[in-house]
Amino acid sequence: MALSPTSLLSCLVSSALLTVLAWAVIKNDSVLKAAGKYICMFLALIVARILLPVEFGFTVTFLSRYVLTGLRDLLLSAVGFGAFEATVGQVLLFLWIAGTMCRFFICAGRYIYFRHKMEKCPGYFKHDVKAVIDRINREYGKEGEFKVLLVPGIQTPAIFGVVHPLILMPGVDYTEGEIYYILKHEMLHFYHHDMLVKIICEALCVVYWWNPAVFLLEKLIVRVQELRVDGLIILGRSEEEKTDYLECIAKSMRAGKQERTSLMITFVSQRGEAMRQRFRFICEGCWTRTGWKGIFTAIIACLLFTASVSVIVEPDYGEDIPGTFSYPNPQTSYLIEDDGYYEIYIDGEFVGKVREITEPFTELKVYKNEEKLTNEE
Repeated sequence: MALSPTSLLSCLVSSALLTVLAWAVIKNDSVLKAAGKYICMFLALIVARILLPVEFGFTVTFLSRYVLTGLRDLLLSAVGFGAFEATVGQVLLFLWIAGTMCRFFICAGRYIYFRHKMEKCPGYFKHDVKAVIDRINREYGKEGEFKVLLVPGIQTPAIFGVVHPLILMPGVDYTEGEIYYILKHEMLHFYHHDMLVKIICEALCVVYWWNPAVFLLEKLIVRVQELRVDGLIILGRSEEEKTDYLECIAKSMRAGKQERTSLMITFVSQRGEAMRQRFRFICEGCWTRTGWKGIFTAIIACLLFTASVSVIVEPDYGEDIPGTFSYPNPQTSYLIEDDGYYEIYIDGEFVGKVREITEPFTELKVYKNEEKLTNEE
């Protein structure tokens, strides 16, 4: 595996295209019903693609004669800030890192503040929540421990924490039946590792703070998590029980917005069309359906993921070498032969590929592969 600017670019483009496709699938009820629970696999593969912005040994390379070559020339062009001089690429990298650090400290600060606030909150005393938790654990054969808190500023229930989960309850007067649905909903989020997925999504948003496709992907994942949990709760329920569950959700929606941190999953996480779709799926009980269409969706998802990691586009300079590279130092520059092409490394940095060795690269040493280069060094 090798990480390079072009492998990162290929990762971002392919993951964005896959995210748009996932959005189209999830938005359409009919298509989502056909995809079934396997849409979770599709979203997981998109996350995996973003986490692997590398070029693999089996990756097929295509050369871009104009677009990527021009982009690389732009990134390597020099800009000056008084006595300071850097390339456009270095400036963008600095802004990327600076933005990531700022977003990280903001998220960390909010988390610490919220965690500290939780320590001052009393336990939930309006119902015997321990008995309800024990009942739900018996239904699923689990033994998890959950601390239920009454939290000022919370208008809708939520779950917070990965190792020691806290279920946060507002001061709304819920019935005993509603408490059962709420606790079961939040506990299922925990048992299906949705909190861990939430942390991974937040980490991606911190790193790729400038990429709208990552934020869209996070919203899609939250939407699917809610549909999946709702489907598990209404499984085998009567129409009257489904109505009770819907009324419980509606009651939480009427409570309004709330103070929150990005590392929590709320009982009512989204509104608008996402919530209307959630209501439709609860009424129709669609999420639990599986069949050959779902398996077909899983196969397509795997094929799309494989295609996204199997192709990479590299800049091709041909015989037109940018002036920046006109006089490479033979002591620090070299070529690596790769499937009929030659990778160009100027001062140890990969800059592109050529089909033939021409000026100004005729004096550079040619290595057969990266392993041989590593051995000689």
